[in-house]
Amino acid sequence: MKANPKPLILVVDDEPDVRTYLAAVLERGGFEVVLAENGNQALTAMTERLPRAISLDLVMPKMSGLKFYQYILKNKERAGIPVLCLTAHAGDEFGSKDLAQLEALRGKGGKLEVMSKPIDPLRYVNTLRAMLDRPSLDRLEEGTPAKADELRGEIVATLGRADVASLAAALSLLKK
Repeated sequence: MKANPKPLILVVDDEPDVRTYLAAVLERGGFEVVLAENGNQALTAMTERLPRAISLDLVMPKMSGLKFYQYILKNKERAGIPVLCLTAHAGDEFGSKDLAQLEALRGKGGKLEVMSKPIDPLRYVNTLRAMLDRPSLDRLEEGTPAKADELRGEIVATLGRADVASLAAALSLLKK
């Protein structure tokens, strides 16, 4: 078991390309990702594994982001999960009403942030990292601090199982 596991983010969006893009960005930002195409699928996913945070599209068929958020606020186990709501419809008839209702729920439990689409990938990742009290990243690419965090966790776990001779050998290699 890793000493520093990646936080699980549930990405809920009805657009397959958007889900794929958001998942790729989040993975580069040091997160594990589970995808759902609507609120109903998201609720099912949450029964299998509770996420640390949720990236939620506001306007979706079957169950809107607003309805999904209202539902999780009513559940004690889920109410404290941070939610980053994404929308491309903040100012139009498709989303402005839901957005206003969502904003009215701010402070009723859990952390809620709203971001307009299209998103800036680094801002998106850092918003979720801040919601989870993790340090911000300077950039998204291979070898980011998120990857370094993962490697440090693996080193700590491995060192915890090592004998004295192995620790001495590892230390001498690190000093070179």
